[in-house]
Amino acid sequence: MTRAIDTTGAAARHNMLLRVECLICGHVGHHRAQVVAQAVGYGCPLDNLPFVCSRCRSRKVRTAPQEFHPDRPPKVTVWVPMQLRR
Repeated sequence: MTRAIDTTGAAARHNMLLRVECLICGHVGHHRAQVVAQAVGYGCPLDNLPFVCSRCRSRKVRTAPQEFHPDRPPKVTVWVPMQLRR
């Protein structure tokens, strides 16, 4: 039986990308699930990820897992989140 991928840990185990789409302006970004899971935790639900749109600064985003195969990478730009020193 299959299960829905609803946490960052589940998406990271399957080597997936996270497609983040702004619901206000439609801007789309892709992130590696493994990197996001290391930053926010492996048990964080995909609906509660703290993403902010870089165009309109809205927090209303939709996050969906997307399959990623290293031999056939998608033709998208994959963003890497970085922590800044405070």
